[in-house]
Amino acid sequence: MYRFQGIAKSFRGRQARLAAMLALFMLLVLASFTTASASDRYRFEGVERVVAFGDVHGAYPELTGLLREAGIIDADLRWAAGRTHLVSTGDLFSRGDQARQVIELLMRLQSEAAEAGGAVHVLLGNHEVMSLTGDLRYVTPGGFAAFDDGSRPDSQPPGYLQRMSALAPDGAIGQWLLHRPVMIVVNGDLFLHGGVSPSLKGKSLEQINAEALADVRGFAKSWHALMAAGALPVKADFDAILATAQTLVADSEDAALAEAAQTILQAVKGLPFQPDGPVWYRGNSLCHPFVEQPMVEEILAGLGARRLVIGHTPTLDRRISSRLDGHVLRMDTGMNKAAYRGRPSLLILQGDQSSALYSGEGTAELVLEPNRVWARPFGMSDAQIEEFLANAPISKSEDLGVGVTNPKRLTLERDGQTLRAVFKSFDSDPGIEGGVWRKSHDAADRFVYDLVAYRLDRILGFEMVPVAALRTVDGKPGVVQHWIEDSVNDADRQRQKIAYDSDCDLGLQYNAMNVFDVLIHNVDRNLGNVLYDRDWQVWLIDHTRAFGTQRRRAAMLRKAEITVNAPLQAALERVDAENLEPLSPYLNPRQIQSLIQRAQGLLDRK
Repeated sequence: MYRFQGIAKSFRGRQARLAAMLALFMLLVLASFTTASASDRYRFEGVERVVAFGDVHGAYPELTGLLREAGIIDADLRWAAGRTHLVSTGDLFSRGDQARQVIELLMRLQSEAAEAGGAVHVLLGNHEVMSLTGDLRYVTPGGFAAFDDGSRPDSQPPGYLQRMSALAPDGAIGQWLLHRPVMIVVNGDLFLHGGVSPSLKGKSLEQINAEALADVRGFAKSWHALMAAGALPVKADFDAILATAQTLVADSEDAALAEAAQTILQAVKGLPFQPDGPVWYRGNSLCHPFVEQPMVEEILAGLGARRLVIGHTPTLDRRISSRLDGHVLRMDTGMNKAAYRGRPSLLILQGDQSSALYSGEGTAELVLEPNRVWARPFGMSDAQIEEFLANAPISKSEDLGVGVTNPKRLTLERDGQTLRAVFKSFDSDPGIEGGVWRKSHDAADRFVYDLVAYRLDRILGFEMVPVAALRTVDGKPGVVQHWIEDSVNDADRQRQKIAYDSDCDLGLQYNAMNVFDVLIHNVDRNLGNVLYDRDWQVWLIDHTRAFGTQRRRAAMLRKAEITVNAPLQAALERVDAENLEPLSPYLNPRQIQSLIQRAQGLLDRK
């Protein structure tokens, strides 16, 4: 009896321990499943075909036409793409009149696609965030009127209040939008609106989406709460909302109002509202690879992605393009033709193939962007600018009145096209490229070095030196170099206290400049020959006192901290006798050998 009781007791103990272990195991499994589900909510693998687009801006006819061409929808605008995943990277709103139709189409297609085994992913762009948080600057009268049901007060534009209601946190569209993420990964491609910046370092896909959505939701709910309480007028703009929130936090005795106001002020510090946040940042589209690429690669690796697909910043040629060594695909080609003079397009990703579909044009390969994209005069290539500089008639010549070498500014005109350029003809040591090298030649001041700097710059992919060409003017041989219009030099910028205004890190632009100056042994870099164009890209001019044979850095750079990142390393590794052969008509063999040695010195110290 006692023996059986002991056995029973032992069995019950083992049974309890087993049950406890089983419960613990189930908790671990559940926790693992929950974690995996949370992280996988924004990650999709094994998708056979992905079709993506950016920046519709209310261009409903253009979008539906493209979707029919790609077989995404049928003639009745119903889902026809089976297991395809369709991705919008945001900016469905503003600038166009038919954003409501665009949104409602995608809302319906999302459920239809899910039933067919496919998916529709709509991501938040900056204009969705703006519409959800009271910044309505770019909403057209037609964009409001699309919501009009005839019940408006006379004091409001047609559809204004109805749009506000539809986009409220409990409205049909607002509620749906407030559950859209800012980024997803499909087949290893990271889709988002603007771009990735250092503000995302160390954050997971789940964290970024959670933080961004919490900020937008918090702002939207608090804004509508303040309006409902009468603390804000319905037509208060974004700046008025923030100003009122600050006043309420400081002065209101109503705890609920103060809390709502504090939520707004805290939210605007978050990712969706900051210029370096994922819906606003433009650096991935505009900044030089020597500045931007290492950061992009680091963020992509941290998020478990191989490539970035973005909109937000229209491509200059209105073609879908690849840049930063294929790490970034840009697909804002100006879907709304009336607003952007653009070209409606879709990006199609299938297997290892990437192609663009243009409305009425069929498919095409992606454009490979150069390292630097800038507003080229009349869309000219470097070669076309060179030819123009070398041969176009001179309609005007004026002394610049700076320096001791008497440079001139020329105006060149041909076939209705006009360019300005700088002409230099001073040469302190003609012929030294072919003679015996003397130490005194290191101090030479030669116009031809501006041409050499330009050609070396292009060989290595810096693309920071304006186009230059040889030309004889008034019987004098010299170099004519493209004048960067609407530029300001750094001396004037600092004297006039003009704030640097760009997503492109200024320190990293200067780092690339310093690498170039060390390479060419430039002894005359100063604030007057560092230019900023209208997009705050740095341009380098005046290299007539470079290309000495010294291996030691010039005095102005001896204390400079210089970083040779991966793209700069790749550029410096191209400095060899074969790649420098095009410079041999203008440089002495000693100068070319010194270039190679200085490049190796930079690589050795990286």
